[in-house]
Amino acid sequence: MLDQNQKSSIQYFDFKENKTIYELKSGSYKKVSVLGQGTFGKVLLVQKLSTDKEKKTKEDSYYFALKISRRFRKVKKGKNSSKEDEKNEEEARQEINFIELRELTNLKILSKTNHLNIVNMLDFSCEKTETWILMEYLKTDLWKFYTKNKDNPEVMNEKFFKNISFQILSGIEQVHSELIMHRDIKLENILYDEENNIAKIGDFGLSRKLDYCLESQYTDVGTYPYKPPEVLLGLKNYTTAFDIWSIGCILVYICTMSHLFGAEDPVGVLKLMYDIFGSFNDNVLPGYKDFPNANLVVNLPEKEGIGLVEYIKQNQKFKFENDNFYDLITKMLCIDPSKRITAKKCLKHPFFSDINVI
Repeated sequence: MLDQNQKSSIQYFDFKENKTIYELKSGSYKKVSVLGQGTFGKVLLVQKLSTDKEKKTKEDSYYFALKISRRFRKVKKGKNSSKEDEKNEEEARQEINFIELRELTNLKILSKTNHLNIVNMLDFSCEKTETWILMEYLKTDLWKFYTKNKDNPEVMNEKFFKNISFQILSGIEQVHSELIMHRDIKLENILYDEENNIAKIGDFGLSRKLDYCLESQYTDVGTYPYKPPEVLLGLKNYTTAFDIWSIGCILVYICTMSHLFGAEDPVGVLKLMYDIFGSFNDNVLPGYKDFPNANLVVNLPEKEGIGLVEYIKQNQKFKFENDNFYDLITKMLCIDPSKRITAKKCLKHPFFSDINVI
């Protein structure tokens, strides 16, 4: 359970600093800039205001990311709104939303592991209408990093690729060992410390524990180019194999600098899978005809796809010394989730036999 006896937090405008100041249990932080913004909140870059007892050893260490999530409103005001409606709305705004609570709980569990490849939550506060989550700040993510370095031979090579791949899989193995699914692994959610060559899994807003009723899982999660076939086809009792598929898509992107399944709707993504893997049938995905969205693929004509390995070889930006990577990625991007390789087994795969762990 989360500690509900947190020190009361304050937000105010400091005219001397000319910035909004956020006070949490761990100290006072001034807003520097907006890192990202969405429908339900935003992420700010904040700087810790040092006290007389604190001396800066490195300025960057005083910068953090502050995620601010706005509380959902469950009751809409109308002309005929009663006092009871307004009371219910106020209670709804002050109540910690279930999604916020789930994210906070999972972050608290994962932060205790202090894993090198998972972004740490450093502090949090449940305000009247908002939830604040203070996290370590990394200047870039893998999407920005590889976009900037797509022609850099020091980055676009097997050795560097192997190191990044191992770190991502190491992070997700820790997440899965805590019985947590991320459900939104993508390039933008893998933060990267260029100076120290450290990749960290971030943004656990869609994460959930596996010990909930499996049938209650939503399929409207994740980002389409990284969604596995079972989720696109509406299967609700999916597992951590979801994340392995998403990481497989990331690795293919890094190899080829293009999305393997770069569409923005389920039909488009499934069509691209069909082009790569060929026809859906009970040999590749047992029972697929009984999936809720089976109508999206059952009427497709028989076809033999180009093949995953052949696609990569035709489009890759650097060569692999042997076939170990092709074996690994084939096991990660297996259509049948029950046969998809686990993160733990990925780390023991021969592809990583010569990895130098940081």
